[in-house]
Amino acid sequence: MKKLLSAVLAVVMAALVMVPGFAAADRCPCGETPTVYVAALGSGSVILDEGTENERTLFRPETGDILEILLPVVPAAGELIVTKDYDKFGDVLIGCVNEAFGMLALDGNGNSDPRVTSEEFHPETADHGGEHSYYFGYDFRMDPVENAEKLHTYLEEVEEITGHENVQIRASSMGGVVMLAYIRLYGTSDIETIIFQNCPLLGTAVAGELFNGKFEINKDALVRYAECALPAIEIDFVSGLLYALCEAFDAAGIFEALLGMVDGIIVNLKDRVFDECLIPIFGTLPGIWSFVPDEYYESGKEFMKLDPATQAGLIAKLDFYHYEVQCKAEELLRGAQADGTNIYIVAGYNMQRTPLVTAYMETSDGTVDTKYASCGATCAPIGSQLPEDYTQARFNDIDYISPDRMIDASTCMLPECTWFVKDMLHSTTHDGHGEFYDVLFASEEQLTVFDMEQYPQFMQNDTINQTFVPVAELSSPVEDAFNMMQTIPSFLNFVKLVTVVIETVVDFIFKNIIPAI
Repeated sequence: MKKLLSAVLAVVMAALVMVPGFAAADRCPCGETPTVYVAALGSGSVILDEGTENERTLFRPETGDILEILLPVVPAAGELIVTKDYDKFGDVLIGCVNEAFGMLALDGNGNSDPRVTSEEFHPETADHGGEHSYYFGYDFRMDPVENAEKLHTYLEEVEEITGHENVQIRASSMGGVVMLAYIRLYGTSDIETIIFQNCPLLGTAVAGELFNGKFEINKDALVRYAECALPAIEIDFVSGLLYALCEAFDAAGIFEALLGMVDGIIVNLKDRVFDECLIPIFGTLPGIWSFVPDEYYESGKEFMKLDPATQAGLIAKLDFYHYEVQCKAEELLRGAQADGTNIYIVAGYNMQRTPLVTAYMETSDGTVDTKYASCGATCAPIGSQLPEDYTQARFNDIDYISPDRMIDASTCMLPECTWFVKDMLHSTTHDGHGEFYDVLFASEEQLTVFDMEQYPQFMQNDTINQTFVPVAELSSPVEDAFNMMQTIPSFLNFVKLVTVVIETVVDFIFKNIIPAI
């Protein structure tokens, strides 16, 4: 009996010794860590009545579907011009918006209507070398913490299917919000590197101000917003032509006339739109609430009429993300670095932010304010520079002020690993971004803005040549436009140069020659 027992124990011990060997054999020896892209808002479809004859995509909807729903607004607008009956127009407009998006609303606990479901994401292949990356999407409406829990499952699946114990992350826009919640819940022990690209880590002014009822459309901001998007157009001649048209329409007063009509709608219907659309739909979405910066948060809850009696569960979710994630962003990011994870932040600037709120002068990437995406940079208003007598706020022994004097990065949470890309449109990338990110991913050590001559802290986005060049100092508008034309030769930049020259000449004539006559 003793011999039999000894034999059994010997077999068990031998098996235990061999288990690590079998586990190691299942691991991938390629040496290339899998990359997971945590995508932006709208990465996962939201569907009504999936699998039935009434199935419809609520977000992002098909163009034909949304046009069909909103079609009644066109004749109603024509009737408004004649009758000035804003309430009748409001009935049509609000009805169409609610039909299109009303089912997106969540209940008092922040849960979706059972008829509304979202796309599920799971890794489908073990291929992970080269330029391959795994794509994680999610339901933008939901609590970022819930999406972080789904991300956790997804990362475990990636590690299992690839045979790797670690991953690296590129988070874009709202993906950074989900990633920040992930760090709060799970830490980063199995994550080598995280790149936050244009992420509203501390929110956005457009969400904060809209959720406080601060709505405004400024004509100059609207023109800049349209023109800032033009470099993203692949055909340079078309972008240059559209720029010229925008300038011509502005000079002719067309934009101002259109906004004059819109102002009447805003004055007469703003309260109804908030009470009957924005509050009952978007005011119930934790995902959108995650974009509200701290200085707007509590007043926003009051303005959006959150009810502690009927929406207690929803409010609890909002408060947890806001106070335990967003407000602890620096603690979470520094903690991740202390645990051995490389953290990199990339923020765009010098782009007109969404021109819907009173904070339209905040420099941004076109969507997320630079000060929030960079976690604290001090920024000059769009189109201007920091005052001549401005001195760097922190770390005066290291230069963190951009050569164009638009950014003071010393006030960032992580100034040493935060990069700024001038004229980068929100989450719009090219091969130059990929090459930059490859360098960051390839480094085992935390790189800083001082470690790579090719990638200084402040870079000018070159969409024509798909690369970056160092940001230049600013001088006069004509010299700046000429230098930009030399640095990045394009038809668009040529049109901008001609426009600036004409505006400068006309301004000189009206200020100096005509008064003398």
